[in-house]
Amino acid sequence: MDSPTLKFIFRRQCENNLMQLFALRRGVFYGDDIFQRVLPFTILRLTLYFIISQALRRILRPFKQTEFVCNLLTGIILGPCVLGRLYKHYKIITDRPGQVQFINVAAYIGVLYYVFLISVKTDFGVLKRSGKKVWVIGLTSLLTSFFVMASLNDLLHPLTYKSPFLVYIFALQHSSTWFTNLAPMLEELDLLTSEMGQLALASSMTNEVVTWCFWMYLMLTYLFGIRGFYNGVLPLCVIVGSMIFVLRPTLRRFIKRLPQGEPVKEVYVLGILLGAFIMSFISDIIAGSPVLGVAFLGLIIPSGPPLGTIIQQKSEMFIKNCLLPFFYLAVGDMTDIYGIKNLKSHIGYQSILVIGYCIKTLVIMLSAMFYNMTPRLGLALGLVMNTSGVLNTMVFFSYTLRQTMYSNQASHLVLNSMIVTALVTPLAFYLHKERSTRSTNLTQSLDLSFLTRSEASKLQILACVDSEDQISGLITLLNATHPTESHPISVYLVHLTELLGQATPVLMAHREHKRICDYNGCLHITSALKSYTENSKGGINIQLLTMITPFKSIHEGIRFLVEDNMIPLLIVPFNYKSQLGEFAPSASSDLNRKLQLHMSCTIGILVHRDKANKQWSRQLDKFSYRVAVIFFGGEDDREALAYATRMCRQPRVRITMTRIVVRECGDHVNKDDKKLDETGVNLFKARVTKRSRVHVFQEIHVEDWLQALDVIHSFDNNYDLVMVGRRHGETAVDEQELSVLCENPELGLIGEIFVSNELHWGNSSVLVMQHCRDVGRDDVVENLNLLEGNV
Repeated sequence: MDSPTLKFIFRRQCENNLMQLFALRRGVFYGDDIFQRVLPFTILRLTLYFIISQALRRILRPFKQTEFVCNLLTGIILGPCVLGRLYKHYKIITDRPGQVQFINVAAYIGVLYYVFLISVKTDFGVLKRSGKKVWVIGLTSLLTSFFVMASLNDLLHPLTYKSPFLVYIFALQHSSTWFTNLAPMLEELDLLTSEMGQLALASSMTNEVVTWCFWMYLMLTYLFGIRGFYNGVLPLCVIVGSMIFVLRPTLRRFIKRLPQGEPVKEVYVLGILLGAFIMSFISDIIAGSPVLGVAFLGLIIPSGPPLGTIIQQKSEMFIKNCLLPFFYLAVGDMTDIYGIKNLKSHIGYQSILVIGYCIKTLVIMLSAMFYNMTPRLGLALGLVMNTSGVLNTMVFFSYTLRQTMYSNQASHLVLNSMIVTALVTPLAFYLHKERSTRSTNLTQSLDLSFLTRSEASKLQILACVDSEDQISGLITLLNATHPTESHPISVYLVHLTELLGQATPVLMAHREHKRICDYNGCLHITSALKSYTENSKGGINIQLLTMITPFKSIHEGIRFLVEDNMIPLLIVPFNYKSQLGEFAPSASSDLNRKLQLHMSCTIGILVHRDKANKQWSRQLDKFSYRVAVIFFGGEDDREALAYATRMCRQPRVRITMTRIVVRECGDHVNKDDKKLDETGVNLFKARVTKRSRVHVFQEIHVEDWLQALDVIHSFDNNYDLVMVGRRHGETAVDEQELSVLCENPELGLIGEIFVSNELHWGNSSVLVMQHCRDVGRDDVVENLNLLEGNV
């Protein structure tokens, strides 16, 4: 053939190929049903998934439903139960090999990385610090419920599985509480730092450890046998051992060599994420389970900063919002309510599961009551331990793909997990919320703690910082409080660190959690405190703690610390800086208002200014401090006055107390409160006259609050610290009015004036005091009698 002929044939062939291609995909305007193809149909379902899941979260959030329930319900809606009934071609499209393989592979990848992410967050060091109570609750609940479920299944045989091995596997799945499922749920409900949440997390860890060991035993007994052990499990154990004894020490050395304060390079994060893929491949070809390798790799990576934190920050959003939706869609395709046949057998199996759940809840409740927990809290703990999550659903999904169990059985088990979790989660939350308060007397406050005690009383303070910039102002305040051998001060200094890169909240001494403290700047805090204690004249005992918790739950952790140690005074910063970025001001205000609402002690909010940075020196003999106390009256102002009374012992502190009497409010003040104000002022005068240092007391009478504010604005700005109460007597505005009148209602009206006017008082720190809100009228009368006896 000549060249023109060959060109003609080649051109005609290309035209035919293009015509066939466009004939298959001409588009919607040529009458094509584009949703019969894999990619457009998947994109449509993903779009609907994001819309429906977000709508369900907003609708069900008031009912305390978790993200798992909302996402799983969305997947079921987009499966054969709802979408399959509405769209006639649904079954045809989802049964195509390309569609099935695409969704299932994407679902498996999403689950693998989700398990890897949760494993990175897991810190089994919690088990080392756990007491006997955790092991008793975890093991008794697991063993009793497993024995009941497995025995009833063996006796009644409500469902027939393809393998008898599955009877014990599913009994074990429903009996155990997976830490992987429980930690995200507790975080969503703000229960991570609660007593119940901490106990549930630690108990679920014991469940998970025992479950993995028992699961390996069942695998060896029923599936592998001795020959399978040498061919499959033994090589996997060798790989896991090399990860523990070779890879983990290598990662620890790598972390130590990282420059302090600098972020981990993205190439290392990508290498670790690729390593998770490789480990899933190895464990799949050796042991037939890709999840094992990913889970072990995540567990050997040190949780928390720097490596665990950066992995979470770089990958969590993409894994949860882009990969995991494929898993919920795949589970929705697998779940078909209308495909469940032989309802009598399924109802019998459901009855066995309900009996097992009830036995587990009862055992946990009795065990908790044995360790002096209230029945209400024990019941809430038992309900929480019955929740399910992604890992349980993944097991059903995996066995269905491998055709080890029937699809209608998988549908039955998925629905059981969703319904039980949807029921027990709100019940546990409201039981915990309405639990009875502690019976111990936690209403100590400053006027009770050292105005009514002897001169040699010891003052306990809990102080919180979240960055090294705040430590100088706190040390200056402690030095002004004048700790001595005869008047000691015990300080619990809590370094607040947001929970990132691990799932379990931690409260530990600095020396016990040195890796995390070294990373986030705690070394500078330690060196500053060490310098201060070495140069002080004694009487100061500072214990540095690290609290790692979600920012929205910090108030719960602080409250437990205050109550457990019976601390009368809490000092917190006005602004929290770490991990908040542009939301720092509003988040700081919300946290301080939560503390003022929930604390059972006096709270001082310290607004630290630059001038105070210059006041503290390592040569404490050069220290000088000028303090102004603004006193209108009321319990909050009495707290400021009480603290000033303690400061007047410091010979290098000069206190100027200004009492402002508003005549128009005199008739509205309660007589007991008025008498307490007079007695407190007289006691302050009596204590001050004993000191060699000159202090100033002045009393100003005004007609109304407008004149009082004029007096405030006329104050000098040459003070290092201004102390004021948040509210002032019976005439003070309520919380709603403060929220309207003040940009920072946690500071009160007067505190807001001093903080907002930086041009005039920009170099003066401000300490806003709030009295314990749990002290009632009977306690006020008792305090009055004690104060009169002291004067």
